[in-house]
Amino acid sequence: MKKDSPVPTLHRWLEQLNNEELSGILRNRPDTVLPLPPNLGSLAARLQLRVSIVRVLLQLNSLELVVLEAAANIGAELHPVTAPDIIKYLNTALKEQPHPDETQIKHALTRLKSFAIMYGTEELMIAQETMPALPNNWQLLPESRGSHLNFAAAQEAVDKLSAQHRKILGTLVAAGGFGLTKDAALGADPTRPIPQLIVAGLLARVDEQTVKLPAIVRRVLEGRPEIPAQLLPVPANAAPGNDDAGVAAGLEVVRLSRLLIDALSQSPATTLKGGGLGVRTISRLSKELEVSETEVARVISLGVATGLLRRGVPDPLPADDEGGDYIAPTPLADEFLEADLSEQLGMLMRGWWNQNIAPWMVGQADEKDKPIHLLSAASVRDIIADNRHKVIAGLARVEREQLRADLSFNYPIAAHRLQPELVAELISEAQWIGAYAGGVTAGARALLAGEDPAKAIKAPKTVDYFIVQGDFTIMVPGPLTPEMQKTMDTIASLESPGLASVYRLSEKSIRHALDMGLSTAEILEFLKSHAAMELPQSVAYLLSDIARKHGTLRGGPALSYLRSEDPALLHQAVEAGKEVGLHQIAPTVAIAQAPLLQVITQLRQAGFQPVAEDTTGASLNIAPAAARVPAANQPAPKAPLDETRIQAAVKAIRREDAATTGVASEQPTLAVLQAAVRGQRTVTLGFVDKQGVAVHRVVKPLTVTAGQVDAIDEASGAVHRFMLHRISEVIVD
Repeated sequence: MKKDSPVPTLHRWLEQLNNEELSGILRNRPDTVLPLPPNLGSLAARLQLRVSIVRVLLQLNSLELVVLEAAANIGAELHPVTAPDIIKYLNTALKEQPHPDETQIKHALTRLKSFAIMYGTEELMIAQETMPALPNNWQLLPESRGSHLNFAAAQEAVDKLSAQHRKILGTLVAAGGFGLTKDAALGADPTRPIPQLIVAGLLARVDEQTVKLPAIVRRVLEGRPEIPAQLLPVPANAAPGNDDAGVAAGLEVVRLSRLLIDALSQSPATTLKGGGLGVRTISRLSKELEVSETEVARVISLGVATGLLRRGVPDPLPADDEGGDYIAPTPLADEFLEADLSEQLGMLMRGWWNQNIAPWMVGQADEKDKPIHLLSAASVRDIIADNRHKVIAGLARVEREQLRADLSFNYPIAAHRLQPELVAELISEAQWIGAYAGGVTAGARALLAGEDPAKAIKAPKTVDYFIVQGDFTIMVPGPLTPEMQKTMDTIASLESPGLASVYRLSEKSIRHALDMGLSTAEILEFLKSHAAMELPQSVAYLLSDIARKHGTLRGGPALSYLRSEDPALLHQAVEAGKEVGLHQIAPTVAIAQAPLLQVITQLRQAGFQPVAEDTTGASLNIAPAAARVPAANQPAPKAPLDETRIQAAVKAIRREDAATTGVASEQPTLAVLQAAVRGQRTVTLGFVDKQGVAVHRVVKPLTVTAGQVDAIDEASGAVHRFMLHRISEVIVD
């Protein structure tokens, strides 16, 4: 624009605001406050930075965005418009569908002004960089000219196109949606491809030389799904979630997290070069935890997000350490194991709320067509947590069937990019951890409110008894105490999770308990002391039968020895233990040149069931000390921009602005040209040619990219390219 342009500026409008109105803008735009802007001119510049405006646009609903789009369509980027102008335009453009009334439109304008992306009192303008900050080809209003096809009709028409016609449309997609052609004229040969596409509604005529690809046709060509514009809010109808069902699901995740911590404490998981976990590691943990690999991936991701697990070098190192990093528990895991159930579930839900790891992507192909590994960089998506917050917030407002429409209204830009598959995965995870159970549960509602979920979760009281049945099942009427739960997980396998769970005793589970150092007498005592009724004889028989087969080999820490009352069995064990240097020195005694743990491990891998013993013959648990990696350093929390700081900022800006002289810069050339492209307006360009001569030319700008402007000369119809730095003024005709 000319230097003495009368067009209102954001700076001038800010000067007219009272302190309360200015405080509201700072409250809505906290990223523009720190560091403190020295004056209103500096604040105005920050408010018009594209990166800041993008943050604002992501917060706007579709009603506010469609009002902004309408204002731009009638020229609010270039000159002032009024609220009645916008209302009239919207009523005309949306007459074929439900649309906002006058009150709703005025409320949207007030909110846009509260973010300072529109400004003015009676006469309104759009702040610079606002419209360019929207996604490419963003459009909520129906096409103003040309195509009026709906999505299904556009899809059908595109499917019937010949290769030649499809190639033309593909070229326009790559070119940004606009094209120059002599066939755009009204008198063009109707047998030519361009007029045929215009008649079919797949192209729109802009003028005699320009065609435009309608937004809905472009979406079909790009293979993206239809997202109908939801311009009015969806009535809230969500019912509260079933908190009991949510807690039951969450406590199963707590149980799996405890088992995972125990497993990784004894055997930390080695990582690949990229920091991810390999397929074999996931498979091993799946067998140890007795759950699917999908669930293992989820619980590992959750452990990392919560800080219970971390990549690093554990202490102590595994016996077979070959260098490199491991995934192992942190000291926070010990605090987790000692916490009560509500706090444990609360810790996990806080970690899940901000988790950016996508376990469902494991095994999919990355950009290089290689499989994605869990915890690798390819399995991390920074936007996942924000999408999770939006999905849960939507489910807190509406039923699941209306979720897509609700997201399209409240978060239209995010919903535009949000794939249905991702929404399904996020809801599935929410059900898994108990944040969603027929509705959003109390813990998740606390997270939405910025509160501690542990205080909202009503975990049932623990029980210290169970019912042992003759078919070897154990019915547990509620959550067990941590000590009892650890023992139960050792001696039995879970068959039915929930607040009331069912476990099963088996030969495999009891052998596992004996391998972990429990004796038959200790298992029997645990069952008897906590059984609500008399212990069935079949259970005692099972324990004694397994005990006769287990532990017939006895080992001691003499670096080390192995003994057995069965000479034949000892001989077989010596043959299987040559790798650890087992050597038979008597019919019932052998020694090894390896630590006892290594001997025991080797023999168990060979199919034997040896146990360790102390000098008195009592069974020992010789598992190594739990491995731990140091916890990550937590970043210092940023001080919130509270009301006191906002008021102090307003006073400081006012004080500095009063002492500052000079005039704020007017609308820059780039912003005006971009607006002229979107509005398809003719402008007079003042520029300096290669010979240094000042020249004026009437043109219609087509594109503004990479520091240059392509425009049609209105007189000759030729396309010219102008370097942005040579343009001295832009006059909108």
